[in-house]
Order: sequence, then C-alpha cells, then structure tokens
Amino acid sequence: MKIAIVGGGVSGLYAGSILKELGHEVMIFEASQRLGGRIYSYTRLNKRKFVELGAAEIHGRNALNYEMLSHLNHKIEPINGNEYLWFDQKLQDLDNKEDLPNGILSLFTYFGNLHKEDFNGSITQSLKDKGLYNSHIRAILDGITSEYSASADKIHASSLAEEEWRWTSGFRNFYSQGKYSDAIDFFEDKLKGCITLNAPIMDINYSQDQVMLLSRDGSVNQFDKVIVTASLGVLKKEKINFTPPLPSLHKKAIQKLGFGKGRKLFIEFEKPFWEPDTSEIIGGKKCPLYLIRPAQPKCICAYITADAAKDFNQMEDEEVAEIVLNELDEMYPDVNVMMHYKSHYGKDWTSDPYFHGTYSYSKKDSLKYRKDLKQPIENKVFFIGEALNDQGHAATVHGAMETAEELVRTYFE
Repeated sequence: MKIAIVGGGVSGLYAGSILKELGHEVMIFEASQRLGGRIYSYTRLNKRKFVELGAAEIHGRNALNYEMLSHLNHKIEPINGNEYLWFDQKLQDLDNKEDLPNGILSLFTYFGNLHKEDFNGSITQSLKDKGLYNSHIRAILDGITSEYSASADKIHASSLAEEEWRWTSGFRNFYSQGKYSDAIDFFEDKLKGCITLNAPIMDINYSQDQVMLLSRDGSVNQFDKVIVTASLGVLKKEKINFTPPLPSLHKKAIQKLGFGKGRKLFIEFEKPFWEPDTSEIIGGKKCPLYLIRPAQPKCICAYITADAAKDFNQMEDEEVAEIVLNELDEMYPDVNVMMHYKSHYGKDWTSDPYFHGTYSYSKKDSLKYRKDLKQPIENKVFFIGEALNDQGHAATVHGAMETAEELVRTYFE
C-alpha cells in the first residue's frame, strides 16, 4: 500500500518506520527544512553542548520514549532537586513548608489531588469555588499551570482530571544526558529515501479512490492513504486545504480542542549562582516558571507559556532575555546576574508558521474531541499526534508516539 505522511515530527516518523517494516511504501512530506517537529535539540553551542528548545523531559518509566532512548544507550536519570517559590519578594524553598502561607500549601495540595477534581468549569473557577484563590497567589498559579501551556482560566478542571486519571506512563519525570533528537536521527536512518524536506502540503484531495497531495511547488503525488500529523495549531489555522472539506465532526474537534502558546529561552551563564539543588523557580512576575536541569548545568530555561507568552508576543529573543535577566537579578539581589551572563538561545513556537503554538491542553470534553479527530475519513485520511491521545498522555512525546502505533496496528497491519 502506498501511504503519505504529512509531517516529519516524532509521530509521523514513528508511524512511517512501523509501516515500512510492515512492507508498505511510505513517503513523508516535511514542510520545514528539519525533522523532529517539536523535538528540537539545538547543538550549535559546540559539538558537545546542547539545549532542548522543544520537548525535554521523559514522563515516566513506562513511556515509549523512555524505552526508545534507553535503546539508544542514553543515560536517563530522574529529575531531582528542590522547587523554589518567588513570593513576597524572596525565594522560598517549597520543602520548608513552615515558612509558607497556608494558601500556597493548599494550592499545591489541590494540584496533587487533581485527578479527583469534578468541577465543571475552569481551574480558576474551581479554586474560587473552594475558597483557595486570591490575587496574591496568581503568579504561583501561573507557574504551576505553565506545564499545561495554558492559564488556569482556560484549563477545564474536570476534563483535565479525567485525563490525569488515565495517565499510566508513571509519575516520575526523567531527563536524558543525551540529545532528544537522537531518536529523530534513528528514525531518519530507518526511513532513508522516504523523506522529502521543504515540502509543505497545500491541499489534500480525497474525493476520488486515490488521495492526491498538492505541494507548494505545484507537484502532485498520488497515494492510497494519507496520515496527517500536522500540529493542532496548523489545523486551526487551516494551513492545509482539504478537498472535500473536512467532516463537521473533525472541524468541531479541531475548533474545540485547546492549543497552547509559548516559547523557551535558555540563558547560559559563566557559572551557576543559584542553590545547587534548584530544579524550578515558580512565581516570577514576567516568567512564571524557570527550569534548571543537570544536562545543562550552567543554564536557566525561561519556560514562557500562556498569558506570559502573550506579554512577549512579537519580541525578539534579545528583548526577552533582557527582561528575564532583570527578573533573575531581582530574585538574586546578592548576585550581579549580568556579570555571569554568557549567551542565550530561544525558540518561539507560537510564531513558527509550521506549529503556531506548543501543545494541546484540556478544555471541556477534550477526551471526546480527541477521539473524534482520530476517526478515519472514508478510510483514506487519518490524523495522529499528541493532541489526539485520549489515554491521558496528550501534550507529550510518548503520547504522540502512542497515537502512531495505535493507528498502524488498528488500520494497517
């Protein structure tokens, strides 16, 4: 069978490798000049140093990408360290609970029990309903919800709870000392001769027995089936035309699913000036979440999503870096942060025309819409990707890989 795959991210590459092993003829069309999608290991620092401008963590020992990177002999270690809160103009260790207000402790308890949530509304509304919300904890709340790439005002409480309840990959997060993109290189090697870069697909015509793909350069290719792996942001922007138009079931799913905004900015310093056990700083007014990982021991990553991303919209990395450095200088008043500054490396996923955002988040009835978008169209057009994962692993690399494996095993074996 001749199968086209639109998109060279991890779900498309994984699907393609399985399909090829099964004897199908596969062709992958990647719109940009690189493979990997939202996996992006930036290696121009030098040959041995890198930062992960996209996906960086492995969520649980049962995750497909844990297995994959282990197979590639990566050194995988749990993410340890302390979370520090920027509150009342000082950094406070979350482990020192006696120094923190009950309101903040209650907030973390709420998120620790999120799988039990049954409130039919946003997280913000739920917190207000439970008497747990006040404006003083807003920056902390924004820091916590940064990992969902959306504000608490947009995330639907019971829908997120339902997805959290389905989570099975494990509750400990890991990082790799090696590049995440090694997995992409592995798939690329398996799919030699099956990948075309710089080939945006403009139209997918499935009106006849065969599916016709029109590329931006005007070339037309014919296939038996097509698998679309484009980000939910691209689908929302209708960057790919479908002939005939998508069924209302799929159109509504695309419209109703949430898709986050955001960017990552790594600030590299000559030497660390933070506490050696620091893993996160939560509650910045400009950037609600900063990450520090052993794989990049001299870097602080500004993880800028949701409403914070709006504040930095259209800014160049240099402008963002200056704002972030000033905030870090405020957090560490005994350190001249600028004296330690070396360089910065960033990626604005929202402004990237091949993604238009970060990853999906839970809105009302998200599980239903994820399932709807997975439904084949006339047994010729199929969708996969993290936004379609209805097993609780949306917004993750392994969630994207799971949808690829599920599709192939269900329809192509």
